[in-house]
Amino acid sequence: MKRTLVILASITGMVIFSQIGKADTLVGSGGGFQSWSPAVLGTPTNPTYGGPYWNNLSADGPTANIGWCLTGGGSCVISSPPGAIKYYGTDSGNAVQNMSFQSSGSAISVSLVGQFTNQIGVAPNTGYNVFGWYTINPDGTIGAMTSLWNSKTDTIGESATFTPTGHYGLFFENIQGNGLADYFWFMNSTQNYSAGVDKNPVVAGQHFAVFSGTPNEFYVGMEDANGGDNDFQDMIVQLYTTASGCPPPPCITPEPSTLLLSGVGFMLGGGVLLRRRRQTA
Repeated sequence: MKRTLVILASITGMVIFSQIGKADTLVGSGGGFQSWSPAVLGTPTNPTYGGPYWNNLSADGPTANIGWCLTGGGSCVISSPPGAIKYYGTDSGNAVQNMSFQSSGSAISVSLVGQFTNQIGVAPNTGYNVFGWYTINPDGTIGAMTSLWNSKTDTIGESATFTPTGHYGLFFENIQGNGLADYFWFMNSTQNYSAGVDKNPVVAGQHFAVFSGTPNEFYVGMEDANGGDNDFQDMIVQLYTTASGCPPPPCITPEPSTLLLSGVGFMLGGGVLLRRRRQTA
């Protein structure tokens, strides 16, 4: 009997620690996850702006920035909005200019949950965005870039999986005029650049807003325009690190405390079952 209980405890411990160890880490100089309240957005009839760097008046409407998307209000609607989950920024609410993910070695699943860009369909219907991920070289420069989808051919609900190692980031490419202007935006904004005959000098600034509600799940909103409205909802993706038995998105791994309580309950339940078997033997 004791041996069985020890085995149960060992299995529970392995489940707990395997789940905890699956999360990737977002890092950036001077940054951390900051709390915010939906009150910062104001009301649909009287929206307010400022505070977090992503809370700006959108060209798509007064209630259309990423904050409204996440809280399920206004004119920015996504499926199963997660609410006012924490965003990655400085203590003063500014953007962190150099962000990256530290891989845990697990596969990454990402799904397209929102697109509100006015770049699609711009005459002569040649504007579109490309989303993907990139490796980071030891010296901090951009390594290999891999495109996952683009806004011209892919739609809401598209998903992809990739498996990075070491540090990695996300990129967002804005193509205008059939490639006459081509802007590349990186989570490390110091690497942003433009190409094409009609290109303009890149306006400095972060084009990514990263939010997280659980250790293994992130929502990432992106701004496609060069010096645009900074509403960070031109493309919105849900990204999560996979874990054993984790379903397709939304994929939420319980907090360690919840896992611990579940493990204790499992052990106690096993002990009760064994005790009953002994009493009836």
